[in-house]
Amino acid sequence: MKTHQLPNDAPYSDNQRAWLGGFFAGLHSQLVQNSSNTQTARTIHILYGSQTGTAESVARDAVKVAKAHGLNPILKSMDEVDADALTKIETLLIVTSTYGEGEMPDNAQVLWSAVKADSMAKLDNLQFAVLALGDTSYDLFCQAGIDWDNRLAELGATRLQTRVDCDVEYEEPAEEWMHSVIPALAGSDATTAIVSEDSDDKSQYNRKNPFPAKLLVNRLLTAENSSKETRHYEISIAGSDLSYEAGDALCVVPTNCPDLVEKILKAINCFGSEYEDKLRTQFEIKTPSKEFLQELALRSGNQELNNALNDKDTLSNYLWGRDTLDLLLQNPTAEFSAEEFLALLKPLQHRAYSISSSGKANPETVHLTVASVRYDAFERSHKGVCSTFLADLTNDTTEIRCFFTPNKVFRVPDNNDLPMIMVGPGTGIAPFRAFLQERQFRGAKGKNWLFFGDRNAATDFIYRDELEKMGNSGVLHRLDLAFSRDQEEKIYVQDKMREHGAELFEWLEQGGYFFVCGDAYHMAKDVDKALHDVIAKHGNKTEQQAIDYVNQLKKDKRYVRDVY
Repeated sequence: MKTHQLPNDAPYSDNQRAWLGGFFAGLHSQLVQNSSNTQTARTIHILYGSQTGTAESVARDAVKVAKAHGLNPILKSMDEVDADALTKIETLLIVTSTYGEGEMPDNAQVLWSAVKADSMAKLDNLQFAVLALGDTSYDLFCQAGIDWDNRLAELGATRLQTRVDCDVEYEEPAEEWMHSVIPALAGSDATTAIVSEDSDDKSQYNRKNPFPAKLLVNRLLTAENSSKETRHYEISIAGSDLSYEAGDALCVVPTNCPDLVEKILKAINCFGSEYEDKLRTQFEIKTPSKEFLQELALRSGNQELNNALNDKDTLSNYLWGRDTLDLLLQNPTAEFSAEEFLALLKPLQHRAYSISSSGKANPETVHLTVASVRYDAFERSHKGVCSTFLADLTNDTTEIRCFFTPNKVFRVPDNNDLPMIMVGPGTGIAPFRAFLQERQFRGAKGKNWLFFGDRNAATDFIYRDELEKMGNSGVLHRLDLAFSRDQEEKIYVQDKMREHGAELFEWLEQGGYFFVCGDAYHMAKDVDKALHDVIAKHGNKTEQQAIDYVNQLKKDKRYVRDVY
């Protein structure tokens, strides 16, 4: 842990410095965390923009650090704060992820729209720091954090320190950020208090120490003649002391396909068990890193690749269907030693899957609904890393290293009497199977409506027996199906929403919750458009009134998405 001291240019007046110094000098270390001191402790606000729960988790860690340093932190989701409230905040820490193509997370969109507007008030009295979470494999890396950082400065706010941008391995830079900016605010040394991660959890297993779970069930859900391969998995977490809620995600740490490892080693003329094991367990070898692409372009002289690197759309088209092995095979003049090649790779990352079971109904197992990625391109077969790890490389003796990521917003309503509308085509049905199990377990009386669809009913109607049984038992009150390729004109879930728009709006008016899970780039956007259209038409509202209605649903956490 680095030690940080209060910088000479810290944004305090002499009086503030004197006050802080005197205040903390008189505190005994054991009293720092005493809640009675919060009346005199400096208040800081911590806002998070989070799509899947990671940024929220980091923000909660920041709260622990702030409390340990004698501060009074106030934690809020960005959808719990409006622009007017922002003008009254003096010290602000922002933790935000980036979603989709450089977009704000769902829970940040309403506040961001207000903040970026020309009418936004100046924030001359605000001091702030931004921690941005992202993934360098995306073009607009940490764009949401960059946008917040730039906009707050434009509005006259003062940076407490330079923004920190984190890649997928975010823990260390995030911790350094916390133990830099927070002690400076408290006027204490960074080593005053160390907060152990996961100190509130009874289990020893977490992201840094995944649980070695065992596979109990691997069942094909789609028909043998389907154009897809979707599987149902049941994984034992018995003995782990781990627990989860419906709506959470299970993160699985895969190993790479041995056949792909062997072919990559052959392509770089490298042989040896040492490198074989590293490529199988430590590195991302399917999706090429930007560093690898740049070095490959340089060493190969491939003009098409060099040109593609100058434009993200061109590069996206060039890479479509290609993986690292394709690029090595297509550019044989580019030579790499094993050490050079490994240095250009990113660490192998976990994959997050929406859980398809209720933790209350299934306390010792967790269920997943996963589409196996398989396709042919460039004269060879390609496979998804984690989906085929589960499908092909695991059995009842395999250790499946995993941990949970909570999603505290994507939850079954606490009020068991309120309606739920769920839109989940394809594997997007996963969390809604969990939601229905949860409501059945609770004995909830609220109505449940599921929009589901896929390509063909005969081959792709997954969990059909379960859904029909839930319908017959009164758990699932309405099921609307959209199988796109069963008729000449394609029908999707958003079409079914419009078809039954009057009743959908009535359920919303009754206090209903609207959930979406699945593809972010097409389906979720089309569903969002349909929702606005339904509200405008059946609520007799203008376009702006429909937007305001949807924004209120978001603010009330009654319109929530788990999209990817």
